Amino acid sequence: MRKNQLEFTYMRGIAIILIVLGHSIYNSGEGFPLLLENLLRGGTALFVFISGYFFHRIFYKDFDYSKFMKNKVQNVLYPFLVVSVVGLFCLCLRWIFMEQLPPSQVLLSIFYTVRNGYILYPHWYIPFIMAVFLFSPVFLWFIRCSQQMRWTLFIVSCLVAILLHRPIGNVNFIHSVVYFMPFYLIGILYSQDERLVTRFGGMITGLAIVFLIVSLVEQSYVVQHIGNYHKAPFEYNGIDWQFIQKLCLCVLTLNFCEWLSERSRLPWLVEIAEMSFAIFFIHPLFDLLFNTAATVFRFRFPPGSAITSVLFSAAIFMFMMVGSIVTARFIKKRLGNRSRTYIGW
Repeated sequence: MRKNQLEFTYMRGIAIILIVLGHSIYNSGEGFPLLLENLLRGGTALFVFISGYFFHRIFYKDFDYSKFMKNKVQNVLYPFLVVSVVGLFCLCLRWIFMEQLPPSQVLLSIFYTVRNGYILYPHWYIPFIMAVFLFSPVFLWFIRCSQQMRWTLFIVSCLVAILLHRPIGNVNFIHSVVYFMPFYLIGILYSQDERLVTRFGGMITGLAIVFLIVSLVEQSYVVQHIGNYHKAPFEYNGIDWQFIQKLCLCVLTLNFCEWLSERSRLPWLVEIAEMSFAIFFIHPLFDLLFNTAATVFRFRFPPGSAITSVLFSAAIFMFMMVGSIVTARFIKKRLGNRSRTYIGW
């Protein structure tokens, strides 16, 4: 079996682009096209899908739990802690000099921020994915189940996630593990049951297209819900159409990347994929910088225009993406291989 397919490299690059795009949306609910926003939000699901695929493809055969966790601590948890300290320092400067909070209020803000389990909002993903890695024995058991049992468990996990929704503020990482588990499981299934997936590939693709369109239209024009669904775990609040859409998007993005990998090699996309974790860690700092500058200069883009909202969002995306790439390259050049401990690349 090939361990590092080009299509998954492309998919990782597209996933980080989608994540940054989702964090670049300006005038949400006040001019930015709702259907486009719902498509761009929730790109994290693609990362989870890829992680599940490579858990089986690379780590399962000779799995060593202690070695696996040590690697994840060094390459995932350490960069998260480093960037979080930088983010917390920047927030403290904002609280002290811009908002002019008293020391007691600054300390209280630090406490409430750290209590969430992350400092910069997109980084909720790290406590969640570290929990997934900790639960690796559960996924080893899943892999050893019969094929019928695996697909049954996957379908059941999808039904649970559709009704569960994401946790409020993405703070409850156990809640997130249950919600995102189907994406991890389908990644495993795409690797383990590759022949079955290939055999029914046309039908799977067709269903993915249909359900992607239906869920997008339902969420955007019928329910008129913006972005991801969040709620307490034991409340009922309808169907999570975003989950269905993103599950279909995982399938369709991989199909597109397979098609693309057979026709061309895109060095720029490969490079983005290779530094994807660094971009993920760094881009919230540029989002914080943009918001701080907008506050200082009292800039507020007027709502109401879809075209101008999209154009301004594109500018924010370029600012965060280019800024993250340049910063990651600079750190990589200065620190060499040691940079992986600081920025994940």
